[in-house]
Amino acid sequence: MLAERYILKGTGFYKKLSRSFTVFDSFFNLSPLRWFAVWAMIVSGNNVAIHLENRWVYWNWDSFSFYLVFLLIVSSFIDFIFIVKLFNRNGKSFYFEQVIIFLYGFFLFLLGSNPLNLSSNLVLIGFPYILFFLAGNLTWKIPLNIFSSSMPSKKDFAPFLAITIAFTFIAALVGYLNDDPMISTIAAVYLPFPLVAIVFPPAIRHLQRCRMYVIFIPLMFLAMRYPWFIFIILPLFLLSRYYFYFTHGNVVPSFKVDQPDQVIIK
Repeated sequence: MLAERYILKGTGFYKKLSRSFTVFDSFFNLSPLRWFAVWAMIVSGNNVAIHLENRWVYWNWDSFSFYLVFLLIVSSFIDFIFIVKLFNRNGKSFYFEQVIIFLYGFFLFLLGSNPLNLSSNLVLIGFPYILFFLAGNLTWKIPLNIFSSSMPSKKDFAPFLAITIAFTFIAALVGYLNDDPMISTIAAVYLPFPLVAIVFPPAIRHLQRCRMYVIFIPLMFLAMRYPWFIFIILPLFLLSRYYFYFTHGNVVPSFKVDQPDQVIIK
């Protein structure tokens, strides 16, 4: 990011911009970085509905609809209610939490596909999308501590990665059997990242890539059918990077990875 290179932290101009970016504090209290995954599931649902009509749709500007845009806005607030009222509660078991995530993914998927289109074919073809959503959530369950000086222990994150690999493989296989080029390709392209993280010696950069690409890959592939989608996710991506840099001193979200001697897993 150019601002990180040319507007250094601690300078007068940086402090001035920092004060200006506090106007977005209320907006970022809604946890908008979660919206990338939420929006991906909404558009995935619509993608499957379109796929059932025409498997060969590609770069279709006619896919734009006010219904989808309305859902993207509403789902952002639904997600805020979900994490505040339903999800962030102590005492839940890990397995119960995953069931909730699976049902939440199905709910978002169904909204995008339009509940009136609900059918056995929609559920069958949509299942790997929801499974991949669950795999992505498991990837983000791995705790990262960038301030620790000790090396990560594979036993702390291997179970999460093993389940992620299994779910991703199943998503790719079922997508292939369904003749769905979208989810089968998304899952197949992502699969090497958790495989590298679990097979190679522990390194924070492998886990960082698992996290960033489990969101980036589906968004970019969905944009191949929904080109207008780029103009929704890109502003949030850029605004987030500048906001977190000028208010917290970090560039988030980022595709940069940390070296294993700099950061490590908690």
